[in-house]
Amino acid sequence: MPTPGQSTEPIRKNLTIMAGLIVVGLMAFGLTISFYRNLLFEQILQELENRNSVLLQEIEQGYRDLEYFRSAQFKDKFAKEKLGRVNPGEKTLLILRTPETTAEEKGVPSSEEKQQALYEEFLQQTPVIEHWMLYLFHREKIKDVRGDL
Repeated sequence: MPTPGQSTEPIRKNLTIMAGLIVVGLMAFGLTISFYRNLLFEQILQELENRNSVLLQEIEQGYRDLEYFRSAQFKDKFAKEKLGRVNPGEKTLLILRTPETTAEEKGVPSSEEKQQALYEEFLQQTPVIEHWMLYLFHREKIKDVRGDL
C-alpha cells in the first residue's frame, strides 16, 4: 500500500510494461516455433519428393522390364537358356572354361606372406632387449630385417 504522499501510477506503469513484455515474448516464442515447424515441414516435403522421384524411376524401370519379359526376344532367350530349345537352322556352341586358380587357392603362400612369416619368426626368436636396441638405436636395420613389407 502506498503511503499518502506516493501515487500508484509508477507501479501501474511497471505492471503494464511487464505485461506487454511478456505478451511480446510469448508472441516471439510462438513465431519461433512456427518457423521451426515450417522448416521441418519443408525438409519432410523435400524428402518425400526425393522418395517419389526414386519410386517413379523404379516404376518406369519395372514397366520396361515387363515390356522386355513380354517380348519375343526374351521368350526365345529363355527357351534357349532354360529349356535347351534350338530354332531350325541354328547351331549351339558350348564354350567351357576351366577356372584359373590363384596361388592362394592352391595353398601356395605368396612372396609377401613368406617374407612376413620370416619377419615374425625373427621377432619371436630375438630377445626383447634386442628389440629395444634395434628400435632405439638402429631403426634403419628394422627395415632391412623386415624386408620392406
